[in-house]
Amino acid sequence: MDLKHFYLLKNYNVYENGNKIRNSETYKKEGINVTEQFVIIILLIALGYFLKRMNYLKATDSQVLSTLVLNVTLPSLVIVNLNSAKLDVSFSILPIMMIIYGIVAKIIVIWFFRKYDNHMRGSVGMMTGSMNIGLFAYPLVEAIWPSKGMIYFGMVDIGGAIIMFGITYFVGSYFSEGSDQFNFKFLGKKLVQSVPLVTYMIMFGLNMSHIHIWQPAIDFFSVLSKANMPLSMILLGVMLNFSIEREYLPVTIKYLCLHYGLGVLAGTLVHFLLPVSDDMIKTTLLITWLLPVGVAIIPYSIQFKYKTLPFVGMVTNLTIIISIIILYIYQAVFV
Repeated sequence: MDLKHFYLLKNYNVYENGNKIRNSETYKKEGINVTEQFVIIILLIALGYFLKRMNYLKATDSQVLSTLVLNVTLPSLVIVNLNSAKLDVSFSILPIMMIIYGIVAKIIVIWFFRKYDNHMRGSVGMMTGSMNIGLFAYPLVEAIWPSKGMIYFGMVDIGGAIIMFGITYFVGSYFSEGSDQFNFKFLGKKLVQSVPLVTYMIMFGLNMSHIHIWQPAIDFFSVLSKANMPLSMILLGVMLNFSIEREYLPVTIKYLCLHYGLGVLAGTLVHFLLPVSDDMIKTTLLITWLLPVGVAIIPYSIQFKYKTLPFVGMVTNLTIIISIIILYIYQAVFV
């Protein structure tokens, strides 16, 4: 290898058979950058929590921030990332696997809680497989895999939305002593109203058709997209609540073991058995199944008048903290 070739390998990304080659120096620098990103993310979450504790922001303000993130900054990020991304039909395995996992995991967890009352079974059934992708995953994914993460996690989010607004809602309704019929009208309405999901579907169609958005428009959306990470993390901080309900502590530990245990088990099986050559597909599924419980479970619990609402809130908050730790360790060891 001549000196010029060595210099290029040392300072730039080189690809061989579609895989990026990075020397140890470049890898180390990227690791430091990701660590700094995680520190910033934790500080932003802490800032949101601090502002709420000091009454600068109220818990009700989370609705405003959530509306801004889900309807403005997150769709802008999707538009910017998918406008020039190289997509493949093989990505369709991601939403399919997400739906399969969501259904199977719910059945398993409900079986483990079969001796509990309907409200508890309904609560764990709703939380299982219903992951916080939009608010939690996207900012962290952008930090760990800035060039391609959004593409993969956007696809898995399609399956996640069907689980959250379809299967999860059905489970909550079934165990609330209400209707036990699957509400296709509600599912369709929620899917259409999900701005990030609709944006992703439109951009996916445009990308596959080789149609690209006008560059000045992309520049505009790029400015908006930069606000997604800080706003999302501040929002998570505002929503955090560290109150521990002691009466629910044993059942919380049991659920957390199942939540992360099933995620690790399914991710391991996918890694060895799923017949795809793209390792990022396997990584995306594993990480998704280790994400926190989706925040939509709390309003569902309120709507169905579950007596286990404190339990749902406590689990939702704990999974945010646990998943941040898991993702940091994962990127430090494997990325």
